[in-house]
Amino acid sequence: MPEGGKAFAKGSIGCIAAFFILAILAVAVGGQAHIDAGGFIMLIVIGGIIGLVVNYIYQKGKRDAGGGGDDES
Repeated sequence: MPEGGKAFAKGSIGCIAAFFILAILAVAVGGQAHIDAGGFIMLIVIGGIIGLVVNYIYQKGKRDAGGGGDDES
C-alpha cells in the first residue's frame, strides 16, 4: 500500500476509535451515542484527511532535517 494510503487508513481508524471511546464514556455517564451510515463515512473521510495532513508534515520534517541517521562520533 502506498504511504498515502497507509496514512489515510491509520487516520480513519484513529478517528473511529476516538469516536468509539467517547461514545463509551457518554453511555457510562448516562447519556446515549448514535451514529448513522453518513456519519460513519464522514468520520472515515475526516480521519483520513487528518492522517494525510499529519503524514505530509512528518515527511516534510524528515526532508528538512536531511533524513539522516545518528552521526554522533
